[in-house]
Amino acid sequence: MSSVQNLIFSTIKNPSSSIWFPALTKQLVNCGWKAIYQKYGIQEGNYSTEAMLQGRIGNSITATACLNPIIQHNNKPLRLINIYPMPEEIVAMYSYSGSKPYSFETLQNSTVLQCLQESLDILATIPTVYETVSNLVASLHILQPEDDDFDISYSLPNIPFSIFVSVPSKHVKNDALRVAEAILHEAMHLQLTLIEQIVPMIIDTDEKYFSPWKNEHRHPRGVLHAIYVFCVIKEFFELLKRQDISSSSIQFLNERCSVISNQLTEINDFKNCLYFTDAGKTLINRLLFD
Repeated sequence: MSSVQNLIFSTIKNPSSSIWFPALTKQLVNCGWKAIYQKYGIQEGNYSTEAMLQGRIGNSITATACLNPIIQHNNKPLRLINIYPMPEEIVAMYSYSGSKPYSFETLQNSTVLQCLQESLDILATIPTVYETVSNLVASLHILQPEDDDFDISYSLPNIPFSIFVSVPSKHVKNDALRVAEAILHEAMHLQLTLIEQIVPMIIDTDEKYFSPWKNEHRHPRGVLHAIYVFCVIKEFFELLKRQDISSSSIQFLNERCSVISNQLTEINDFKNCLYFTDAGKTLINRLLFD
């Protein structure tokens, strides 16, 4: 067993480690960069979502914006997150969702980047959360939702360091909290995918299990991903509630934590799934019994 595999096992077994696994992320990310360099010649310095879609180094893409939290950690600025234009191929792939890319002019003359900045500040309230997210997300792409009250986000397993997140076109109540949740949500999908590339969690099967998040039956890998992501979000929100925040924010966090708790209760029997590897059993027991 490799040192990284040993680190994964020891980390997910450790009840005192936060479930976003901050001590594990940099090793996972290093393995991820090594894998795409060996396959495509792509490195952190020339990475782009377009390059991953094409499977080769492409033209240099200019960032729309580079943001980092106002909060500093140990008197040092936190790592930047780079905002890039939406690739046309992804726009076409998800056109059914009603979302579309923001124009550069709209981004510069609206509250969108301000909302995104505020969401990063929220994530940085818990420094290990932001550090984990910023190591995983090399490219963040912003979507304009069809409805500002409806959030859209996604990530793709074959694009290891990119996430796609909607941001309301105008300021609305708790918008930054919603965007912070979406960023954390997609970053944790990236993290679990990196873990699975080193230590599989699910044995191959055609069986499907009910997911209360999708309201449909899904492959157990998809259900495990959902449980992991929402357990992380709930733990982060519980920590956030202890901070000096507004009553409106606390109400929002309480409502989200209650909804997630109910969903996790509904899915509790998934721990008896027959298709976990030993590592998968360890992880699901950590998530559903902590």
